[in-house]
Amino acid sequence: MGDVTEMKDIFSWSARFETGLHEVDQQHARLVQLINELARISAGRSDPARLLGLLDELQDYTGYHFRTEEELMAQYALEPEATAAHIHAHESLREQVRIVREVAETAGLQAGVAIGRLLPFLTKWLIFHVLGTDMRMAQEVLARQRGESADTAHQLSIAGQTESLVIVLDALNDLNDNLTRRSSELAEAYQRLRISEARYAMAQRAARIGSWELDLDRLEMSWSDEVEPLFGFRLRDLSNRYEAFMACVHPDDRERISSHLEAVRSGTSLYELEHRVVWPDGSVHWLASTGECVRGEPGEALRLVGIVRDITEERAAQQQLRDTNQQLTLSLGALERHAADLTRLNELNESLQSCLNSSEAFEVVEHVLARLKIGSGGALAVLDAGSSELRTVARWGDGGHIAAHFACTSCWGMRRGQRHAVRLADEGPLCKHFEGSPPGATLCLPLRVLGDTLGLLSMHAPAECSETEWARINHLASMVAETLKLALSNVRLREALHEQATRDPLTGLLNRRYLDEALPRELARAAREHRKLAVVMLDLDHFKQVNDSWGHEAGDAVLAQLAITLRAHLRSSDLACRFGGEEFVVVMPGASLEEARERMEVVARSVRETPIHLAHATLPPVRFSAGLAEAFKHGSTAEELLRAADIALYAAKEAGRDCLREALPPE
Repeated sequence: MGDVTEMKDIFSWSARFETGLHEVDQQHARLVQLINELARISAGRSDPARLLGLLDELQDYTGYHFRTEEELMAQYALEPEATAAHIHAHESLREQVRIVREVAETAGLQAGVAIGRLLPFLTKWLIFHVLGTDMRMAQEVLARQRGESADTAHQLSIAGQTESLVIVLDALNDLNDNLTRRSSELAEAYQRLRISEARYAMAQRAARIGSWELDLDRLEMSWSDEVEPLFGFRLRDLSNRYEAFMACVHPDDRERISSHLEAVRSGTSLYELEHRVVWPDGSVHWLASTGECVRGEPGEALRLVGIVRDITEERAAQQQLRDTNQQLTLSLGALERHAADLTRLNELNESLQSCLNSSEAFEVVEHVLARLKIGSGGALAVLDAGSSELRTVARWGDGGHIAAHFACTSCWGMRRGQRHAVRLADEGPLCKHFEGSPPGATLCLPLRVLGDTLGLLSMHAPAECSETEWARINHLASMVAETLKLALSNVRLREALHEQATRDPLTGLLNRRYLDEALPRELARAAREHRKLAVVMLDLDHFKQVNDSWGHEAGDAVLAQLAITLRAHLRSSDLACRFGGEEFVVVMPGASLEEARERMEVVARSVRETPIHLAHATLPPVRFSAGLAEAFKHGSTAEELLRAADIALYAAKEAGRDCLREALPPE
């Protein structure tokens, strides 16, 4: 295979993998060195003792590294769930290295094969652990070292996950390139091996090493002394050496040898054949025979002369090479799938960060997770503010098994505050939020941020799901859950801020800022669709007397009751806004002046007839005056329309209050 020391590293360490914790980064770099050294040595025909020694060094150093990280997590009292997951990841690697160490020790000369199968796992584990788990731990530790609180440090570590995902994707692409290059190097080594085999055969034939001769007429066979070790006993003492030779040949190969001999008799000059022989101890060995036919007159086949050599080790090496190539192919396929998964996760994160509200976020989740293909499907349920029930807002694949609404206590994961996985029927209790029994494994991940419950991510997998695929589903589901936590928190915060910016806190109606944005938009729509639009400006009569006589608490109750009455009698498309103080504006898209008057008369009558009860008294009935204006009749812009409605309101006040007045057409 050539000099394996010339083969490039399987994993190249760079500054992008640094966590910011100097001691941890130095240990990561040393782990990468050990993995690369294992890759180089296992690719050649190295001493098994050297490989086992290197595995022992890796086992000891990972233990030292894990103790360093676990001491840091304990020192800074990091988030318990993340710490437990981190330590679990350490244990999984320790167990994998231990198992491979035992297998390699029993494999002897084939120790390189066992170690070669560990390399893809080691490399992928290191990439995901450094850039995912360790990077997050480091960010939290550094934040604590800067004096940040535990909650702030934990939040900062979560926020840094997006950048880590991008670095993971780049690292996996680099690893993919390295594995592709190693595959090419192995293929070139295989070609050089074939050339070397041909040259070796020619040298053997010239030196008559392991030579043999067969009389094709009498089927008498003779060979040199060097052939006997290939059969495991002395052949020269046998009377009929051809029959003895055929008796040693593996039963499944005897017919092929006879067929090749018949082909030589029929005119073929070259005899080439690989076959097996069975030694007296029952072991099977591979031999390669090459010979040429000596012919007499007229072309009669007289005898076959050639050489034979043991190719047992070569066949084993070829099988090892095929196994290695197959493992590389599987690793490349797994890496490509991981790269595709991370691309979809990055797409999910970017799309969620661009969502303006929860509805858009739910559509993005349903669309992207359907393409990510985690298991056979799933669903997302959220907990609305002030509610004790979860509401299912997104489904993909076979996610239809989850109920539309269900209590938090229906899910074991929500009760326990941690993931609840049921792969087999006897692994744990099944959650009650499924409608019927789901056909396969289930995984429930509660979405919680700083003690607040956001919702539940439920994933499903086929009943015949393999251990490897189940591990992938769990890993990706955890990454999706972390992305959803951050995204849903941001969307809820954005919606809350928007609500605060556009709603009057006392009445719950839209405020003047919203009116300033919405009225020009509604006017433009009415002009575009050739529809009517009416604007009503109303003002409570003698509101100052209410405040002076009964106090501001009574005034607030009057304003709140008016808002309730407006919402009860207006259409869902109408916009009711608190303009300021005791003034309100109602925008009625699609309503004429007459329709607006009829609607407001109903509102006025309801206001007069609705008593307002305080804790200590009942207020006398309140009334309001209102001015009405119609778009494109009394004004074409928001300013003109509000001015016309305001003038009409003033006219209603002048007319004695408790009445409605329409705006006059502009002169």
